[in-house]
Amino acid sequence: MIKITNKKFVEYLKNQDKQIGLGGDLLKTFEDNIEVLENSLQKRIVNKIDEGDTIPYINIKQFLERYVNATKYKFVDLSNGLISCINSGSFSGALTISRAIIENEAMLQLKSSEFIKFLNNGNYIKLLHGLLQMNVRNNRSYKVINYKRTHINDALKYFSKKNDKDDTTFFLYDNISERVHPSPSSFMMYIDTHNKTEKNKYQSSFSLNSEDIQGMYSLIAYTLLGISITIEDIYPKIVRELINNLIQSKLKIDIHFKNNSLDNKKHNELIAQFNK
Repeated sequence: MIKITNKKFVEYLKNQDKQIGLGGDLLKTFEDNIEVLENSLQKRIVNKIDEGDTIPYINIKQFLERYVNATKYKFVDLSNGLISCINSGSFSGALTISRAIIENEAMLQLKSSEFIKFLNNGNYIKLLHGLLQMNVRNNRSYKVINYKRTHINDALKYFSKKNDKDDTTFFLYDNISERVHPSPSSFMMYIDTHNKTEKNKYQSSFSLNSEDIQGMYSLIAYTLLGISITIEDIYPKIVRELINNLIQSKLKIDIHFKNNSLDNKKHNELIAQFNK
């Protein structure tokens, strides 16, 4: 994987490790976790239909594995972009990617929690429908019956509710957004000094590494911490409570669809529309 080599940023992380709350080496933890995530990527997923398997179970398993694996690729891709921006000194770019990472973390936690709930409640049609919505391209949403996109604010609210009690998520997200959007804050961070040099002469100095930009290091550091938490906590939960639970529920799912003609019909309709 790409390493973070920006000396000023690395030095900041070393000085702030204890304050951030990790109690150790944030940079090493982040890099170790990204390596773990990279090693878990699957280049190809093949679902073999064994004798006695029902098509609904296979479809649910296929679309679940596709979705989870694709999210891992997204986090690796975004992390590589974040590291490249940090190393090149493009901290506006780093903040933009940090915002995208927070959004993807929030959506992953919301969707995986919904899917776990559907599976535990035996609501396999809702589970399949939710997975299909996460497996369709934006310009082909017609392939999913009653398609509805989840708004990012809903994901952020859920993410904040689950992970903090003092609105840390929105404080972080709002501060990053202010510097990503074309707002005054996004422009002012490049103005390093503004002073009067002579009687009728004013001077403004600009920098890509101003004090204001260096003040944004903490926002990016929290993003690194968030990625580590996602890899260490959220993905193991998905494996434990969703993927493994789905596999263990195979017989129950098979029996459900064999004995429930209405759900079997709904499954066939969903898949037929998706395959159009």
